[in-house]
Amino acid sequence: MPNQQQRTHESVLADIQAHPENHKHDFEGLQQCCLINRAVDLSIMEAHSKYINLGANGGTRCDVTSGPCACGAWH
Repeated sequence: MPNQQQRTHESVLADIQAHPENHKHDFEGLQQCCLINRAVDLSIMEAHSKYINLGANGGTRCDVTSGPCACGAWH
């Protein structure tokens, strides 16, 4: 994961694609991972459900290991 000074939208997306195993987060961890310049980047949040295989619910892919999930469930 890029350090805090190197965290850009592009660098985090590249890291998610290159190292999906490092991006299996609970809800709090997902929020921290998606924080760019003190704001949550929603496209990075969506990338987690696209590139990280955490399962699916009702055809919607999951984005967290625990907590409120993109799939509509609470894991």
